[in-house]
Amino acid sequence: MDTNQLVRALARPPEFATFVMAWASARFTVVCSRELLDEYEHVLYQDYIRKLVYPESLRAFRDYLLDAIEFVSLEPFPAICRDSDDDKVVATAMQGHVDYLLTADKDILAEPVSSLLLQAGIHLQSIDEFIVKLDL
Repeated sequence: MDTNQLVRALARPPEFATFVMAWASARFTVVCSRELLDEYEHVLYQDYIRKLVYPESLRAFRDYLLDAIEFVSLEPFPAICRDSDDDKVVATAMQGHVDYLLTADKDILAEPVSSLLLQAGIHLQSIDEFIVKLDL
């Protein structure tokens, strides 16, 4: 899950609760790398983000959900994104062999990155689209 989608979920308690319930009932697995988790933690504790995110959601993410993440160790990965911060998102998805990458990042959704991900069998969706797909 890209950081933008995590922030979006945490800022909207009803959607976050739906996502968490599906995650807790093992409807899907969240795959993350240490590099991506470091970005999550850095972004989530920025003052401007803390104003958007409900403290209860942040606490739930920190206290429960971090333990439920499946971690992947990243091997060296070529830079393919315009924004180098997006490379760790793509690398985590590719090396974690995920089915879905939750993102709204225009650089990841653009060519050639989106084609590379689709060729690897990784579908790009927003968290809202993913929740609908879960049929919740």
